[in-house]
Amino acid sequence: MTPWRLELHDTLESTSDFCRARAEQGEEDGLAVLARRQTKGRGTRGRNWDDPGGNLALSFLLRPDSLLPLLTALPFLVAVAAFDAISPALRDSRALSIKWPNDLLLNGAKTAGILIESGGGAQPWIVVGLGVNIRRAPEIPGRRTTCLAEGSDTPPDVVTLAQDVLAEVARLRAVFEAGGFDPVRALWLERAHPLGTPLAVRGLDHYHEGLFNGLDGDGRLLLRTAGGKDLRLMTGDVLLTG
Repeated sequence: MTPWRLELHDTLESTSDFCRARAEQGEEDGLAVLARRQTKGRGTRGRNWDDPGGNLALSFLLRPDSLLPLLTALPFLVAVAAFDAISPALRDSRALSIKWPNDLLLNGAKTAGILIESGGGAQPWIVVGLGVNIRRAPEIPGRRTTCLAEGSDTPPDVVTLAQDVLAEVARLRAVFEAGGFDPVRALWLERAHPLGTPLAVRGLDHYHEGLFNGLDGDGRLLLRTAGGKDLRLMTGDVLLTG
C-alpha cells in the first residue's frame, strides 16, 4: 500500500467530500485528510454529523485493484482499526464495543461512526470517513452519544489518534489481502457486542427483533429470532434492546 499522505486542515466543510473531489481528480491511494473542525459533516443514510470541534474528523482514499471484496470488508476492518487505536486511551477498554456494522459504543453510547463511499468506474476509488467524539459529543435525536473524555483520563490528541487509526488500517488491510475476510471477521467478532445480545433491526421496510448470532461470510448480520431461525440482514439501524 502507498504510504499515507496525511493533510491537516483547520476547517473543511467535509473531509469525505474533499477526498472524493481529489479522487475524481486522479489522486492516488493513500491520501488522508484530517480537519480540526467540519462545518458540513455527513453520516450514514444522509444524516448530518454535527462537529462541535475538538473531535476527530478523518477521511482517507483507497484505490483497490478489485473494488467489491475490499468494499465488503471495510466496514468491519475500519471498525476494528478504530477500536484498537482508541482502546489504549480508555480507563477500561471493556467499556468499548462495536455495534454492527461499524458504530463504536462506549458504555452503550455512540462515540464513533464510519461512512464509506465508492465510485470511479474503471478507476475505482473508496473514501472512508471516520468521526470520533474525543472531547465533546454532539446531540443526536433518539440516540445516546458520548465522548472519549468520559472514559479517559487523558483523551488522545486528534493528530495522534488519526495517525494511530491509519497505522491500524494499513496493518489490517495487509491482513485482509493475505487472508481475505475471515480473519477480519474474527477480529470484529472479538470486539463486538457478545453473541446473544438482544437486538432490534429497523429498516425502511422491515423491523426485526432477536438475538445477535454473529456474521455470515459476507458480513451480513445473523439475527436469531424467537422461532430459532437466523435472519441474514445487510441493511438497517441496529438498536441494542437488552
